[in-house]
Amino acid sequence: MMEIAGLLVTYGSASLPLGREFIVKEAQIWSEILDNFRKAVEANNQKMETTVDGLNFDDFCDVFEHQKLETKIYHSRSKYSRSIIIAPNPATARSYSGHVYLDEIGFIHDFKDLWEAMEPIMSSDPRFRCIMATTPPNDDSHYSYELAVPPLGVEFTKENANPGGHWYESEAGVTVHRADAWDTELAGVKMFDTKTREPIATSEHRAKSLDRDAWDRNYALIFKTGGAAAVSLQAITGAMAMGRGKCLASEDDFPPNWRDILGPGIFSVGADPATTEKEKSNPFAITIIEHLGMLYIARLIIRFKTQDPAKAKAYLKEACDLGPGRRPRRLVIDATSEKFWAAEVKREFANICPVELLVSSEKTKYQGEEMLTKVYLGNLLVNTMDDGQLVLPECRWVKDDFRLVMRSRGSFDTLVDSAGNHGDTFDSTKNSLHGLISKNGPCVAVATQVGTYNTGNRKPVDRMRPDPSDDYKSKAVGVSFV
Repeated sequence: MMEIAGLLVTYGSASLPLGREFIVKEAQIWSEILDNFRKAVEANNQKMETTVDGLNFDDFCDVFEHQKLETKIYHSRSKYSRSIIIAPNPATARSYSGHVYLDEIGFIHDFKDLWEAMEPIMSSDPRFRCIMATTPPNDDSHYSYELAVPPLGVEFTKENANPGGHWYESEAGVTVHRADAWDTELAGVKMFDTKTREPIATSEHRAKSLDRDAWDRNYALIFKTGGAAAVSLQAITGAMAMGRGKCLASEDDFPPNWRDILGPGIFSVGADPATTEKEKSNPFAITIIEHLGMLYIARLIIRFKTQDPAKAKAYLKEACDLGPGRRPRRLVIDATSEKFWAAEVKREFANICPVELLVSSEKTKYQGEEMLTKVYLGNLLVNTMDDGQLVLPECRWVKDDFRLVMRSRGSFDTLVDSAGNHGDTFDSTKNSLHGLISKNGPCVAVATQVGTYNTGNRKPVDRMRPDPSDDYKSKAVGVSFV
């Protein structure tokens, strides 16, 4: 701030709203920093102002907690650099325009949106720096997990501890400095027994810990998969690695020549409708899955926003048109919020392919157990991914959309991101998967030969289209499941 005139330095901490004790601790530290800062500024013949000048410590804490704590260093009568301390959120991030320091990013709500708001600012000036600190979050769906997780195959153990810590580049391309409890022990940082208050070795501290999982995250800095996200990061990364070059994802329109990637398997189309196009409304999502061997390959995932029901139907017709000589085994539509529109589609698509309507809040039976359709479909998709049988397009927004779905008390809930996305492609994909796995379907009663009488001059029976001229008197009626 003393070096660069007009610079803004922003401090954001997730601990601000957690309680008065955090406010007091941070206020104490900041008060000491201001005293040292003031001495340095005066020694540099510059002027410094803060919003807490002349206040006692309690008033200082109140400003820190309820207002924006701001410090200005004047370079001239009209130009100054300043620092502010704020609670980090996407709305305040729009005003960042300099160095940014963020604490405990693993506990900042909507951190992904905050990062998206900040990143263009960091890219606007090579002098700007963003420095963030955290321990790994307890939920691998938190965006800080993806930003900081080490690359596959890179492991840190107490055997390779280093007093200077370790530097690495994360999977997301972020430079990370890591210093776990074993590293800092070598650097001279002591840990103390919570009962005796005597110094204790790191390994002994872990052995005495009741919650080893929490210890591994907070002291050993281990990024563990799991948490509330229904789809693990490992499962979706593997599914997308298999889909590289085999699957497509598109927003707003079908990619050109998308049928060229279709194989010789059996197809199903799943849809999660939403007929609105507001800026933060849910999109309409469609997934086309091909069953080929042991794999379920999501050949195409598309999402778009529209308030025109005719456009939505046109997109569904395009998805069901797989080329000459083939059609989907089924079109499965989530009719929970669009019942009348879905019923209309079912009537109009009767000559195109079988259409099944699902309502998430209704109950269904799976292997004799009654459950909500929402629970059945969610588990169907998650289990297929965990088994390594689902193949997905390698696409960032598909990944983010899938990771919005959370497990909650035996069911599935979905977060809504800043653009209104609501796990819509997760829903369209699970519907499409159901269309391939479910055994329900239309049946056709046809004549089936049961004897040898008068078979010499008869034509072969087409089980889908029986010949009306056949002699039904010599046959029994059978049922063929499609």
